[in-house]
Amino acid sequence: MKKLYSVFIWIACITLENGADLYGKNHIIDEIPPSGIFIDKPGTYYFIKNLTWLPEAPGSAITIQADDVVLDMKGYTLKSSTTDFKTIGISAITSKNCKIINGKIKNMGLAGIQCTLCANVSIKRIEVDGLNAEDIVNFVVPTGILASGSFNVKIDNCTVKNIDVKTASCAGIQLTATLTSKVTNCKVKNLLNRDGACSGIGHLLCDDILIQSCLLDNIKTTFINNLNTQGHTAIGIIPTLSTNIIINKCWVSNVTGCCDDAHGMSVFLCENAIVKKSKVSHVLDGVGKAKKGAKATGIEIYANNVTVEDCFVKDIFAINPEDKQSTGFSSGSSNDVSFIRCKARNVQVYDEKGNQHASLGYGTGFGWAPDPRPSLLKPTLNVIYQDCIAKHCQVGFDSWFHINSIWERVVSIKNDIAILNLGDDAQRTLSCEPCSECGCTFPSCFPTPYVVTVNNVAQNNTFLVLGEKGVILKGD
Repeated sequence: MKKLYSVFIWIACITLENGADLYGKNHIIDEIPPSGIFIDKPGTYYFIKNLTWLPEAPGSAITIQADDVVLDMKGYTLKSSTTDFKTIGISAITSKNCKIINGKIKNMGLAGIQCTLCANVSIKRIEVDGLNAEDIVNFVVPTGILASGSFNVKIDNCTVKNIDVKTASCAGIQLTATLTSKVTNCKVKNLLNRDGACSGIGHLLCDDILIQSCLLDNIKTTFINNLNTQGHTAIGIIPTLSTNIIINKCWVSNVTGCCDDAHGMSVFLCENAIVKKSKVSHVLDGVGKAKKGAKATGIEIYANNVTVEDCFVKDIFAINPEDKQSTGFSSGSSNDVSFIRCKARNVQVYDEKGNQHASLGYGTGFGWAPDPRPSLLKPTLNVIYQDCIAKHCQVGFDSWFHINSIWERVVSIKNDIAILNLGDDAQRTLSCEPCSECGCTFPSCFPTPYVVTVNNVAQNNTFLVLGEKGVILKGD
């Protein structure tokens, strides 16, 4: 992964045969025909009024296929008149030095903005309001703002809201196979996937990532009958298979999962990351007819060489979790992870009636990140918990599946169990339903449900100074 982006191949711009030459209109965009318009020459283009687009088929209202283009919406709105098609508001393709700024995009089906194979892109002060695609067959991924195969992408002061879809997956802001990106001062809120996965800000196969000062609220998944998907996970921020990541001063709240995981943040299969000065609150998993889910987590790390510092999570709940756990901070299948000056408060596991019992698992302030799939069912090595505080949890700190790890100056306040330090004779049984991530879809096929019993492998761990009193969580 360290050499993931050593070579980038840029595709030459394609000349489109059909489309309006906007130079005849002095770069003013004052109407959009059903087939959309094409910008194929450099320049500054701007709106002079709100525009309603009447699409007759899937496609983009505005397609940019030129270098050195500024599209300034001047505070006006681009709105689709229909929700019958998988429409896109603005699409930039193989464009360099492109700016899309100052406006609202409303009522599209598939995406507000898409940038493909672009370089030096700036998307600023854009609001994407409403996506509504429904397609549980073709792995469709509606996205408020999407950049793929691109370089140097800046998304600043943007808002994505009111996504209500029924697809394999959806995202507020998504970057894929992109080198050097900044997502700053953005808001993502009110995202619902009625039968698939949902994420607020996602990165896949990216390098050199900054996510800073972003607010994410009300991200929810539900399950009806769609098994043609890799789960129904609800997640606020999730970089995956990516490198060199900074998440700074972000706040995720109100993440609600159904039969799969629910996480405020998950750094998943990544290398070299820093998560700092961020908050997660109100994560709830297991909502739905089945009254059970996989697990709930504030900040989850499945990655190597990661530091999580000065972060705070609270109110993390799981109903009948199949992974037997709800966790404030967790790491699994990881090496060299540090949690520094982090705080977890009110992490709980209970059944559908609110009862708690050890057989259901524990709400743990700091612990391992379980996953029943064989490729992820691994211990976490060389973890440091330093100056961390757990309060009002069932378990403050759990050493399960930790190897060569250190708990230094950690503090447990009003937890049922301060440190759970079980031996190698302890076992936990994890399970996974098809509506989670275990089913007969790519990449693996598991029995229904998939069940695995694991033996504890914790060893060579060190506990240095456990405090019981005298420390107050900030915000109490």
